[in-house]
Amino acid sequence: MPGAGELSLLVNPEAADAQAGPGFLTRCFATRWTDVMYRWYLRRSFAGEAPDRLILTEAGRAVAGCGLVYRLLRTPEGAVEPVSVVVAACTLPSARGRGCYARVLQAAIDRSARRGCTALLGFVTADNATGRGLRRLGAATIASAYIASGGRPGPASAARLRLEGARASDGWRARAAAHLRSDPLQAGFHYPDASAWRAQMLERPHPVQSLRIGATCRAIVECVGDTDRLQWLDGDPRERLAAIRAVAAHARRRGRRFFMYSTRPGDVAGARSLGLAVRPGYMMALALRTCDVPRVQAWATMSWHVQSGDRM
Repeated sequence: MPGAGELSLLVNPEAADAQAGPGFLTRCFATRWTDVMYRWYLRRSFAGEAPDRLILTEAGRAVAGCGLVYRLLRTPEGAVEPVSVVVAACTLPSARGRGCYARVLQAAIDRSARRGCTALLGFVTADNATGRGLRRLGAATIASAYIASGGRPGPASAARLRLEGARASDGWRARAAAHLRSDPLQAGFHYPDASAWRAQMLERPHPVQSLRIGATCRAIVECVGDTDRLQWLDGDPRERLAAIRAVAAHARRRGRRFFMYSTRPGDVAGARSLGLAVRPGYMMALALRTCDVPRVQAWATMSWHVQSGDRM
């Protein structure tokens, strides 16, 4: 039996749901987690790969933890790389400042290596402690942006595209995959089949809208609380900025906020021109074996197309 004050790291304990379920996450993040959210983000398999839950306990009580979900990346050359993604890494307020995060992160690295991953990924804002920890360990940094409703609307002269509801089909994924393979070549998340893409983009924990925008664009928006999250957008690059503007305006007309995530530099510049707020961040990738370090470090030089729905 560990003594009082001794920390123990557990991997997939039987009591994970009871020890570190929605109530625990709500206390850590100070935002409400429901059972549906918990099971979607932390208990859902992807393409047959079950997630892991790492929990740090003290005297039998959870004080910190994270989830690991297993995904696939595709490089511009067509190579498919297995990766892990850190999800919901957190520490109880009463346990902060004691090195709990470092213990959990190291356990996540070790577990990901055992699962055969090329790299461990973390999606962070530029000022995030998780990002600083991964950077110290040598993670590659891929610039990204968290884009949200700003204080002013976009210019009246911006192109306006028609937006209408639509039924998402498997053809949406196939067309988007073809776009990623076209010039310029881009890296991104890989979905081995239509069911994996649907499970990630359409079968989400909150209500989802699928939209047609303009002549070429297709979008998937998840309605989370008072915010419309643009989880996925595909179409002709020439219509992309106008499509983002259309989705943001659609949210504003309904009294809702707007959010999207992007690794595309053009989205960042365009979002600012539309009056949207941009918070810089990184997609961080830590190689898990010495032999993989040069390959993973090279990811920082690639052009990436990663969207909000890809991340988690």
